[in-house]
Amino acid sequence: MAHEIDVELNGIELRLHCDGAVSWPEQQTLFVADTHFGKEATFRRHGIPVPIGSTQGTLTRIEKLIHSTEAKRLVILGDMFHARSSLSPDVIGSLEAFFSSHPRLAITLVRGNHDAHVGQLPPSWPVQIVDPYYRLGDLVMTHHPQPVPTDASVLLCGHLHPAVAMGASFGKLPCFHYRGGMMVLPAIGRFTGTHVVQLERDDRAWAIGENEIFPLGAYLRSNV
Repeated sequence: MAHEIDVELNGIELRLHCDGAVSWPEQQTLFVADTHFGKEATFRRHGIPVPIGSTQGTLTRIEKLIHSTEAKRLVILGDMFHARSSLSPDVIGSLEAFFSSHPRLAITLVRGNHDAHVGQLPPSWPVQIVDPYYRLGDLVMTHHPQPVPTDASVLLCGHLHPAVAMGASFGKLPCFHYRGGMMVLPAIGRFTGTHVVQLERDDRAWAIGENEIFPLGAYLRSNV
């Protein structure tokens, strides 16, 4: 059972984690997408009874990944929050406790579509907000899937919450989806839906099961 898989994409060595994150060991950087913090608060505000705690659960997963990867930088590939109403007192408290626990962690948010509706974050928060096509060397980051720039090797993004259909016995599983230099990360926020991607022959994909991650090469050869 693999909890992580090392992959080489156009000369860049990355590590895929079963929690839905990507780490770049050479740069001590951890990438996550679509945290959607506070989505449960937004639902409750609109009268939809949902459990409390999804934000803290997502933060706990991220904290474990920070420790296991020894990351010095966290990059959120868009949709940090679900809506302005997601900034409830309990969500703010959870985020501020997280920031206090990681005072030396550099945190970057690449703007996503939901972030545009949230407005200004508290000025005391240590979050650098950048526009799409932010880059670290030959690696470019956006929220929406976008063409890979000609002078870049890999583009990381989110937004789609990708999943792969595994048949009647297994249903669908979240996945990492790679096509033509673009890697789409699954949503690390668990209180989110998924979108089944249509895999093409030259695609690469890695499905996430219960505490494991596995490549879909054999699946692709038999189903494309």
